[in-house]
Amino acid sequence: MLKIEVDVDPGVRRVVLNGELDMETIALLQEVVGKEGEHTLELDLSGVSFVDSTGLKGLLDINNNWQQKGGQLLILHPQPDVAEVMQLVGLDKLLTQNGALTGKKR
Repeated sequence: MLKIEVDVDPGVRRVVLNGELDMETIALLQEVVGKEGEHTLELDLSGVSFVDSTGLKGLLDINNNWQQKGGQLLILHPQPDVAEVMQLVGLDKLLTQNGALTGKKR
């Protein structure tokens, strides 16, 4: 189960996630963030308790798609367990290099 809250300000779409980011929920997130209009997409992962490989791939796809549109993705406040999984697969380095991963909680 994934709860998604969206707040839009001029130029910024902030998406707050609560729940699990996995093969059952990633399509919903991709649908929500796939809409155009804002320059910056902020994904707040502070409420995400679990992420699987499909969720990680989905985050990478969202990052790539947002950059292709000329926008910027920021991934904010991943929980320690989620941040650890991202680190184990090297996604944290890729997203940090692209300026996407910020506000890591330790």
